[in-house]
Amino acid sequence: PRNRLMAVRDIKESKGFGMAVSDKEILEAIKYLGTKQGIFAEPAGSTAFAGMVKALKEGKISKGDKIVVLVTGNGLKDVESAKKAGGEALVIDPNLEAVKETMN
Repeated sequence: PRNRLMAVRDIKESKGFGMAVSDKEILEAIKYLGTKQGIFAEPAGSTAFAGMVKALKEGKISKGDKIVVLVTGNGLKDVESAKKAGGEALVIDPNLEAVKETMN
């Protein structure tokens, strides 16, 4: 966070918590957000989502909890990380038949 003292204060006041996530977890979040949610996020923007996934796996939050995750930072800021997360983009011929073949 930009101001760590304010961040720690806000975490304590809200009875929240913080956690670390690995680069691997961040790349997995980028891939999930892009392929399952249609959100093209860059690493800093997907870190909060990666933390939510980790907190869910570790039992720090539950499926029934109400959670807001702000995904900031467009993936166009860091296309190389998107390539690491999901591989190269699929390239097809620019015609409807090619689209149909790809969708099947």
